[in-house]
Order: sequence, then C-alpha cells, then structure tokens
Amino acid sequence: MALLLASTDFWEDMDVWSKGLRLAMPELDIRVYPDDGDVNEVEFAVVWKHPRGILKKYPNLKAILSLGAGVDHIISDPDLPKGLPIVRLVDKKLTHEMCLHALHWVLHFHSNQYLYRIQQSRAEWTQKSSIQTEDRTIGIMGLGNIGKSIGDSLVNLDFDVIGWGATKKPSMDGIHYYYGKDQLTDFLNKTNILINVLPLTQDTTNLVTKKEMLSLPKGAFIINIGRGNIINEVDLLSLLDHGHIAAAALDVFEKEPLPENNSLWNHPSVYITPHIAGQSNPNSASKTISENVYRIKNGELPYPIYSLANRY
Repeated sequence: MALLLASTDFWEDMDVWSKGLRLAMPELDIRVYPDDGDVNEVEFAVVWKHPRGILKKYPNLKAILSLGAGVDHIISDPDLPKGLPIVRLVDKKLTHEMCLHALHWVLHFHSNQYLYRIQQSRAEWTQKSSIQTEDRTIGIMGLGNIGKSIGDSLVNLDFDVIGWGATKKPSMDGIHYYYGKDQLTDFLNKTNILINVLPLTQDTTNLVTKKEMLSLPKGAFIINIGRGNIINEVDLLSLLDHGHIAAAALDVFEKEPLPENNSLWNHPSVYITPHIAGQSNPNSASKTISENVYRIKNGELPYPIYSLANRY
C-alpha cells in the first residue's frame, strides 16, 4: 500500500512533508511524484497543485487529500478521476494561522493604523477618534470551519460579527447569519470590515463586483484571504480610487504570483501579502491527513469531504 505526495508548488518542502507523513504513517510507503513506483500500489494521493492529469494513472486510488484548506487546485484538473472522495485539510494549526492573519488586519484598520502610517510619511501628528469594538461590524463571507473560528475570535474581542453563506446554517452564538443571494445586500449594508474566506467555485467566481462593494458603507475595509477571483480586482481599484473603500488587505489574487505590472502593487491603500495567510504546518497537517487515511482504511468516511452541496 502506497501514498503519493505530489505538488508543483512545494518542491522545496517535499522532504519535510514526506518525513512528516512517514512519521504519522510508518507502515505506508510514502512516494514523492514523479518517483511513484508501481502505479497499482498507490491508494492515496496527497496533493497541492499537482501536475494535471497524473491522478488518472492510479487505478486503485481510494481518495485524494489536499495539502491545504482549498480544493480548487484539485477540482480544476480536467482529467480528475470521477467518484473519488476529495478531502479538504482542516487542521488546527492552519486555522489558527488564518485567524491570526485576519485579526491582524481587522485591528490594523479598526485602530486607524493605516492612517497613522500615511501621517508618519508626512511627519503629521493628528490624533483620530477611536471607535469601540462593539460599534464596528465585521462581516465574514464563508462560515465554514475557518470563517467560524475567525468569527468566534472577534466575538471574544467584543466586535459585532455577522456572517454570510450560500445556505442556511444552525444558529451561532454571537454571530448573526445571513444566507443566499437575497440576503447578501442586507449583509453588506451592515458590514464595516469585510473578510472573505469563501472557496472558489462556479457560484463564487466574481461574486463581489462594483455593485456588491457599493452596498458596503462608505469607508469600509476589505480583507481577502479566500480566493482572488471572488472579489473583482478592477472594480476594487476603482472604488479605492473614489474613496468608497478605504483600504484593502489582499492575500490572494486572480493571478498568482501577482504580475509586476498589476496596479494593486503601487496603490497606497492596498496591503499585499503573497498567499501566506494560512500556511500548512507539515507536522500538524501530517497527523490530520493520517487520521483521514486511517478512517478510509477502516471503512469510515474521511472529514471533511468536499461537497458542492455544502461548499460555504
């Protein structure tokens, strides 16, 4: 029985990942693509931006597991084998990193640090009035495991937190939840700082355009740690230029790496990080992946399986 590790984006970390997986599953033969050996022996594929078309090579594959929280890098493969469970990575360390990243930018915008940085460049000493946390509404798009964890951390800091997703969810302590396209405008109208944690799907692509951003109150902030194609970059730049959006912290983009000639790089109200908000921790993630492999070996369902019916 073998497990295949495949990526086009983590080559410098492949030794670390393979070591972590071997420690977590010593009885499995861990192979790193393209050294896959006998293709008939491969029963599990653990991937991140794998080379397109390779997964159809393995006739006895039982599951495809992601090295990260997102799975768009898997489902975008036109030659993906049908009928196999695709397992997202929900790991405590990754979720914690995402929460810290979101919290950093919420506090940065909430406490006017973005303005004080501009003032510093002008040697300008002007004190701004503070806003209480309970008077600042944080709207989170995507109330899955990560979005809910971010929301809970902000509730604990006494922020007013609301959420939005595609379908109805059970009530959540401290978070008022909106769902469906019919409730999106109401959600945006109340949001002072918008955090996007949505995955990229056919329904979420270009979901937030000029129309949606104009539904935000004037002077709102945007934090995008979901996927770049969800928030229209051209429309965002336009509304930043006109002052309707005060500032934006962007970790994900339509094209990655972000092209050098992209106007986002030089915009004074845009903060760019290179898709680092939720980096997978090999040691912690390997244990989480091993738990799902053992579930499958024991005839149980892995968690969480990617599902179009429950994608937000």
